[in-house]
Amino acid sequence: MPHVHDRALRAAVHEYLNIPPREQELTPTGVPVIDTADRDQQAFHGLLVGCLMSTSRDPHPLEVPVGSKFPSLFRYFGRLAMRSDRLEIRTNTACRIAARILPLHHPEHAAVSGIPGLRVLGMNSRRVQLVHRPTGGRLDLIDSRTAPGWRTRDMKSEFALETSWHDDSGRRLWSSDVLSPQESACTELWARRPWTALHSSLLMRAIPLWNTFRITPAWRQPRPGEAFPTLFWDFSEDKADVLKVARLLTESPVKIPGAAYEPDGRETGRLRLGDAQIRLHSRRGV
Repeated sequence: MPHVHDRALRAAVHEYLNIPPREQELTPTGVPVIDTADRDQQAFHGLLVGCLMSTSRDPHPLEVPVGSKFPSLFRYFGRLAMRSDRLEIRTNTACRIAARILPLHHPEHAAVSGIPGLRVLGMNSRRVQLVHRPTGGRLDLIDSRTAPGWRTRDMKSEFALETSWHDDSGRRLWSSDVLSPQESACTELWARRPWTALHSSLLMRAIPLWNTFRITPAWRQPRPGEAFPTLFWDFSEDKADVLKVARLLTESPVKIPGAAYEPDGRETGRLRLGDAQIRLHSRRGV
């Protein structure tokens, strides 16, 4: 019966992605929405997943020169959920997350840190609302710590405190309505690629990778002879190997629709979606 299947899927989305049924976005037929079909939102997700899936040993280029900020962010995340017009990340410190991902210009290093083109769209007592100007992608950071009586002015005060170091570390690109020349030079970071939709789907399933499988994956450039990137991580007995991750992404109730996995050995293989693919690689014994 369809309604029984939908109820089971909603329970699985809660189990795997930590989104309670009452907070799940549903299609008109009652099926939970996990991914977005919006190409611009997907492009933003592709940029975001590149930043968030990084480590101190394998930092994203946008880490420079302020040191590792992106790799630690997932520890603050409770869940990621797709809405009709935005991505929502529930966190216990929305203002701190915003302070770490908003862009800064560092003239002394000729570099940009944070996410180029990200801007503050608005704020209320529970949310910091962000928009990525080049793609139009939306992100709401929802603070789970706000207590009764917490007001918009309290959130703005905390935001000002968390971003106070921006004045010393660089110029606040996020305070401008237009892209700076330094940000405009970063267009390749959000340009659409054959694997953009696949990257977006990986982002929406990142919570079990980080919290259930206890892995911290990072991206590497294509191998020689390959035209697609590699997502890799270290694993030991208490962490997931590549086959467990592949099963989540292609066989579980929250699988990526249409995705398939082709192993190239015990520790590596290719995740495919249509004509797009990425390599998954787990390194044993760490």
